[in-house]
Amino acid sequence: MSIIAEFTTPAEEFALGDALASHPDVRVELEKVVPTRKEILPFFWAWGRDLEAFAETVREQPVVESLDRVDGVEDQILYRVAWSDVMTDLGSILRNAEATVLEASGQDDTWRFELRFTDQDGVRSFQSECVDHDISLELRRLHSLTEVDTEGSYDLTTEQRETLLTALERGYFEEPRDITLEELADELGLSPTAVSGRMRRAESKLIARTLVTET
Repeated sequence: MSIIAEFTTPAEEFALGDALASHPDVRVELEKVVPTRKEILPFFWAWGRDLEAFAETVREQPVVESLDRVDGVEDQILYRVAWSDVMTDLGSILRNAEATVLEASGQDDTWRFELRFTDQDGVRSFQSECVDHDISLELRRLHSLTEVDTEGSYDLTTEQRETLLTALERGYFEEPRDITLEELADELGLSPTAVSGRMRRAESKLIARTLVTET
């Protein structure tokens, strides 16, 4: 049975940690459901103040070969990064792990990872590798892929569930849409950027917990 493990680690233990420390107002979120056995985590979103300066700082990192802007939504920018062979220990362990990164985000001093393993042995092996490389890692939660509560929330937060349901009820997913992102944001009392990010994270969780199968 698949196991989902949620870890946190100090930002400096993973790539981009130095860049985040230099730009504490910037938050990054790696694109999800990326098999680590292939190209490791090539895309990430960033939002916050002065993203151009943040991108330049990222390009200066020894673990980065290149960084290109791919897309932008509101004040969020999607980047594609090519990592060098000089990966951090945690990056190398993720590359070789029998795991899939379902969610990963970092800001200032902390990275949060949600990883899917095929079994508990995979989790223990990953933890042992981190201990062997003196990587500070805190296990926050461990649960099965099929673990869904009785309300069918699929591990969504209350805010994520409310946003998706409101968007559905107001016709945001219709073609053409009955409500714009800005109008939906006004109704929820949030910024369009916050609503867009919340829906994207919620949709990713739903996909990971309903469509992602064993490989």
